[in-house]
Amino acid sequence: MPAGSIYVNLPDDLLPGDTASATVNPVPAAAGERDQARQRRELNSYLVELDGQRAPASQPVRTFTVPAGAPRLAVVLFDPRGRPAGEVNAPLGAAALPPPSYRLPALGQSGGPVRITGAFDGDLSDSSVKIGGKPAQPMAESPRQLVVRGPQEEVGPAPMEVSERGQVVARGTYRNVGVRLSAPTTNLLSGQHTTVTITVTGVEALREALPLRLANKSPDVVHMEGGEEQTLCVRPDDIGPSGTWTKTRGLTGVRAGGFSIGTELGQPGPQAESSSPTEAILHGELLERLALDRPARTAAGDALSPGAYQIVVRGAGEHGRVRLLLWRDGKTAGTLDGAVLERRTARTICDVRDAAAMARQPESATGDRSFSELGFTEDGAFAVHGDAGRLRLVLTTLEGVFSIETELASP
Repeated sequence: MPAGSIYVNLPDDLLPGDTASATVNPVPAAAGERDQARQRRELNSYLVELDGQRAPASQPVRTFTVPAGAPRLAVVLFDPRGRPAGEVNAPLGAAALPPPSYRLPALGQSGGPVRITGAFDGDLSDSSVKIGGKPAQPMAESPRQLVVRGPQEEVGPAPMEVSERGQVVARGTYRNVGVRLSAPTTNLLSGQHTTVTITVTGVEALREALPLRLANKSPDVVHMEGGEEQTLCVRPDDIGPSGTWTKTRGLTGVRAGGFSIGTELGQPGPQAESSSPTEAILHGELLERLALDRPARTAAGDALSPGAYQIVVRGAGEHGRVRLLLWRDGKTAGTLDGAVLERRTARTICDVRDAAAMARQPESATGDRSFSELGFTEDGAFAVHGDAGRLRLVLTTLEGVFSIETELASP
């Protein structure tokens, strides 16, 4: 739009049926204050539709429910006269349970998104984050994560505090890292060369390698040395005494014009674990135990009283899906849908050392598999984790690679 752009920040893990929050940010295109004010009024008169509900772009926070069974979420923009002006369809993922605990990032890029995973309610109005004692700007929330904007200034290591519904649920230390790109010229002619310098600050006393992803946003204008998308590693032994790391990359003009190089920081360390539903289709049965110390109910509304239960786990005929049948005193007490999750180690490949480590990882499970092939054994006990009004049931293999997970609700 000539007046500028309207940005809608959504969680990147939306699922059908989720209660979630987004933020809407109109950004004028003009440079002068008077023109910006005029354009902001124009942008604020547009309407943004989420889940069929329209609201002015001037409303900064939107809490909505993703339609059950929907393959995607439509975000529709309407002009001041109510005519459609644009539409984006956000993809939706497969069913997933909230993480069993809150996890705070160790660091992030100045002014960039800060993602905190954990059990949230999807409503930004009752969530808050403080970094260095100052409130962080909210961006988005789902039942599994809260995203805020990091401080613009370089604060270095600072305390972080996360609150949900007025209660502090997690504390940690967050390092704000500055990333700056500079070049003698930002407009090249065809065949002309220049050098971009990447400067990372605020990484003093870094103990592990920090991945930094570069992406050439203008591949039709310039070519970047090392590839249009690449990952650099900020290694502790390459950091200067002042906590500054630098690297250069050559740029060659393809045609006349300006160019843009994007940056994104990963988390430090040689590896990070993530969980996702396995690609395997489970068959057969597994007999396990469960001990409840409080009343609960299934998603279908079956009431469960405290005590001992037997659980029969059966494959559901879908990738990573199982059905759990709860028995007590020889009678069926309820049924649950569950997921078989596989924990994988994701590595950032910066050089031959990382490539060799990646090659040693085992392949993911695929095809038809029995429970025993994945490492599950009979007569194990589900662990029960209480969190935010829910009970999370988890059965993990001895090696810790696979787990069967489901949820119960409070009565």
